[in-house]
Amino acid sequence: MEAVEHQARIEALTEDILTDRQLFSDYNRKFHENTLALSKIREQMQKIHPSSQRYTVAVNMGDFFMQVPLPKAQSMVSGAQKELESGIQEVQGRLEKKVDILEQLKKGNKE
Repeated sequence: MEAVEHQARIEALTEDILTDRQLFSDYNRKFHENTLALSKIREQMQKIHPSSQRYTVAVNMGDFFMQVPLPKAQSMVSGAQKELESGIQEVQGRLEKKVDILEQLKKGNKE
């Protein structure tokens, strides 16, 4: 019975690791999308004079788009970047711990 419980722990931990890897992948993808957005915003800010009507950009806010000035859009995306960075670091830390535990459980299973 102990072997079955041990195997169940390994499987549950493996599922957690796969879930965290998917979350890491999603955060990383969004981080790179935001990096591209910041790059485009900087390009636009250099090309357009601040008094121009085109000094605004449409920003996706979940279910809707909102027209905001370029500097505001830049600060919004930068804020999201900081949140994503901390999320990525948190998930990486959890993954490292879980993978270490999984390796220990698997070693214990072989002995």
